[in-house]
Amino acid sequence: MNKKTVLIIALLLLAPMIAVAANMRPAGAVETLKVGVLVPYNLIQGDAYTGGAEGGAILAAMDINAAGGINIGGTTYMIELVKNPATGKFYDECAFPLDPSQAYLNTKALIDAGCKFIIGGFRTECTWEIMRAIAEHNAEVDQKDWVIYLINGASTDDLCIESRCKEMTGVDMSFAWRFRVNPINSTMLFKNVLGWLRGYLLPRKLIPLFGTVKFACIAENLEWTEKICWYFENVGLGPNTQFVGCAKTPQGTDNFEPYLDQFKAAGANLVCHFYTLPDAKFLVMKWREKEYPFLLVGIDVFGQAAAWPYMTLGACEYEMTEDFAGTRTPITPLAIKFWDNFVGNFSLPGAPPAWPVYTAWGAYNAFLTIKNCLETAGTLDSTVIISTLESQETLVLNGKAKFTPTHDVYSLSYGPTWPDGYTRALYIQWVKVGGALIKNVVCPVDQLYSRKSLIPPWIYILGQVDLDFNKIIDIFDIVQVGLAFGAKPGDPNWNVEADITADGVIDIFDIVQIALVFGATAEPVVDP
Repeated sequence: MNKKTVLIIALLLLAPMIAVAANMRPAGAVETLKVGVLVPYNLIQGDAYTGGAEGGAILAAMDINAAGGINIGGTTYMIELVKNPATGKFYDECAFPLDPSQAYLNTKALIDAGCKFIIGGFRTECTWEIMRAIAEHNAEVDQKDWVIYLINGASTDDLCIESRCKEMTGVDMSFAWRFRVNPINSTMLFKNVLGWLRGYLLPRKLIPLFGTVKFACIAENLEWTEKICWYFENVGLGPNTQFVGCAKTPQGTDNFEPYLDQFKAAGANLVCHFYTLPDAKFLVMKWREKEYPFLLVGIDVFGQAAAWPYMTLGACEYEMTEDFAGTRTPITPLAIKFWDNFVGNFSLPGAPPAWPVYTAWGAYNAFLTIKNCLETAGTLDSTVIISTLESQETLVLNGKAKFTPTHDVYSLSYGPTWPDGYTRALYIQWVKVGGALIKNVVCPVDQLYSRKSLIPPWIYILGQVDLDFNKIIDIFDIVQVGLAFGAKPGDPNWNVEADITADGVIDIFDIVQIALVFGATAEPVVDP
């Protein structure tokens, strides 16, 4: 048995031990609440040591049990994580290799084991089968005994549309027991891309730099990218932009040079990429190897993981992609504690650190949601639980959380600012700090942890210090720093663009960076 397996099994075994120890503390009766977690093993989104959902679930159960469990109507309940007796680990969602029929059987096993809640659902194909198993069970029992399902990982809009649920599962019943805790749906994910581009990156940087921004789209050839590609080609990115091409690459693509050469020949300044597959590593590596003259911005699921610099041999520097958080980002006080505990418990010697990816955050948030709901409802009656979930608001790791009327995770803002504090996708950029690659949050731009988005030097060598992008480092650049001098995030005169060193304070070091190249002129790379 390898060290990774031993570590995970040890932590899984520890949670019930904590529950037993905690039994001696609370007054009154102590019961067990069984929770099933379906994990997409063999993917970075699943295994704890790669930052996946497994770790988030383990930590959440341990933290809740160690704090005294869940008080439901005066009775203390300790969480029992139901495991697969054949492996000693959570049941596999079977997302890779893809096997939806086995996902159905594994869900049935969790139901038979007495789970009141089931958390999981990374691949949409598997999520439909998980829902089918639960729907079949719930159709046979009284509503108060329904199993409650919390989706964690799949973003497809249809999963929260009642008619589509009935169509895809073949079960004609109410799907009121289904809630999505993570991530925000595909429509909102794409709005986040547009909000960042249209609200900040284009008007504040790229249009001043290039005049007319030529943009292209490259995406994996899967169903979820069809509408995205259509939008880029038929709607576009607004004034002062020009669409120059779109490519959809088949699964398993490892040679992206022809596509990137095509975009370069068309004069692209911006290429938006959309990938859930590890194919993206070849795209990123080629982009950096040949220093193509365009920014790489979009959705790259594997680009969230701490292993990404290792997978791309460091080529991911300057890539911008959606994520749940940057490196140890203090979105909430809970977030820092969660991050440190996750990294401390699941990082292995000789391997990339275990930075939690979005499925780990989602798993932890699911347990926070369950605890808050049950303590408010005061009962395990599913009718009351559903009503409570529909009306409650919970502080989770990454902000405030509640559900829409269709039981989707509520998310309102998608532009460059975050005024409401509800769960959303953030934009991160891989940057080098002290020789190591980390993720800086570059959108929203108005948070205490927000940092400046950087233009790669091979695209525009003065991009970090030319604050107005007039192609000369002059007094106007120094004035911007001077007006914000001494400011930190949250101050009235804070200007994230004037933070040249991206260290969260505007000081003499930022002025020095400009002074060292004062008077310099440069033009952006323009291919003849």
